[in-house]
This record gives sequence, structure tokens and C-alpha cells, in this order.
Amino acid sequence: MKIAKFKDVAHQYKVVFFDAYGVLKKHDGMIDGVKEMLRFLKEQNIDFYIITNDASRSPELLAKTYRDAGIEYMQAENLISSAMMSMTFLKENIHPGSTVAYLGRKTSEFFIQGADLIPLRVENVEVDDYTDIAAIVLFDDGGYDFHPGINRTLNLIRGTEVPVVVANPDLIYPVNDEQTAFAIGSIANMMEAVANRKFFRFGKPDVGIFDYAFERVNQQRKVSKRDVLMVGDTLTTDIVGGNQFGIDTALVLSGSTIAKQAATMIQETGIEPTHICMSVVD
Repeated sequence: MKIAKFKDVAHQYKVVFFDAYGVLKKHDGMIDGVKEMLRFLKEQNIDFYIITNDASRSPELLAKTYRDAGIEYMQAENLISSAMMSMTFLKENIHPGSTVAYLGRKTSEFFIQGADLIPLRVENVEVDDYTDIAAIVLFDDGGYDFHPGINRTLNLIRGTEVPVVVANPDLIYPVNDEQTAFAIGSIANMMEAVANRKFFRFGKPDVGIFDYAFERVNQQRKVSKRDVLMVGDTLTTDIVGGNQFGIDTALVLSGSTIAKQAATMIQETGIEPTHICMSVVD
């Protein structure tokens, strides 16, 4: 397994797509050296975008977390999230002014309001409200009392026939360097099986988010797929998604895929990254 230096890899491209967690940040904040690495890309005229399955807040609020960490040039335009894809789906399929029930944090209401719809927290939905609900969105595993929250959501899904949107398909997320927790994608899988329903999912590894990002890039700068690199720490989302979209990929060993497991995981999954780097700050 050949390990390359990230800067040497990045020089080959005009645009870099980054995953967030495990690549640029961890549970306790930004990875040391990321600020300097992003500045290096800017100096080399290499554009960068963050493609994330984080559906907990708007692109502006996500960008603010980077600016608060000292990356002052990070703007909302640099953030492309799975929730933005969900917002587009709602706008195209749900009548304006309709009510959409959601499970997650209040900051996720941005994506429902952005589709000209009315957000309603699942906790506030009563059985008499079921006929007024036009869609249900699963945004996040937090922001509500977990056990009653998921039970109320399950009963709402079973009691209606409206579209159910999963705005973040991630199954787990890191809570520290040793432990993980269930993400909303795992909760959605459970509800889908119990309710015997088919949900709409947006985000990596689906190629739709890569296509969305590629179109965004080409509005600013004309590039081809061979000019773009996807950098991620997870074979089954970041790397397979980039591979299927037809762009080069770089697996970093600073997150969910660790160095001692990488070769075995690549062999077992058959998912081959174009490059392998220890991290983006090596």
C-alpha cells in the first residue's frame, strides 16, 4: 500500500472536494494544520469545497464553525451538504406553504423554510395533525429527547403515506477518538424496515451530491472531472461515491479508516482509492 504526501497529490488537480469529519476536523475541533493546508491550496489556485452529510445546520452556520477556528476565508459557498439536496427535493415535490414535520435540531429548519414550506417539530405533532403533514424529514440524531422522539416519528411515518426524506444517510459518527454513536442514517434504516416504507436518501455515497457540487464548481470555473479530487476517510461513502461519479479519490487515514486496517478494508470491499495519504496535513 503506497502512501503519498497530500500536497504532492493536490498539485495534480484544480479542485479538491473534502469530507469534513476525519479529514478536516474531529470531535474536539479542527485538525492541527488544516488552516495552513487550505491556505496553501488558495495560494496554488486550487479551489476547495467541503461535501458533507451534516444536515444539522445551514451552510452559513457550518462555514462559521470554520471561521471561528481561524479559517477566515471559509464561506457558505464552500459548503455543499446533503441537506441542500433534500431542500431541492422538497421544493420540487411538495406544494409551497405545506407543513413538513422533522426530526432533528431547530437549526435544520433552514432547509424546510428554504423550500417555502412550514417546519413542524415531530415533538409538536399530534395525531389530529397527520392529515396536514405533506412530508417528513429526518435530519439528525440530536436536538430532541431521543427515545420518545424516534417513537413519535415512527408512529407518524406509519400513520401517513407522505414522502420520508433522510437528509443525512450516515450510519455512525465519532464522539471521541475511540467511540462512535448511531447517526440518523441508522435510525432511518430501522424505521424504514419497521414501517415497510421506502425513504428518499440524499448525500454521499449517492452520486447526486457530487453532480450538484460539480455543477456548482463549473458556475465559477470551467473544469472537467479529471481536474477534481475527492478526499475522504471512509471507503463506503467518500471514496465509492467519488469513484462512481468518475473523479479521482484520496483516502486519508486520519479518521474512520485507520492505517493498520486500510489494506484489508480495501481488499475486502473492492473499493480502490486513486491515492492514499496519512492525512491532509502530513
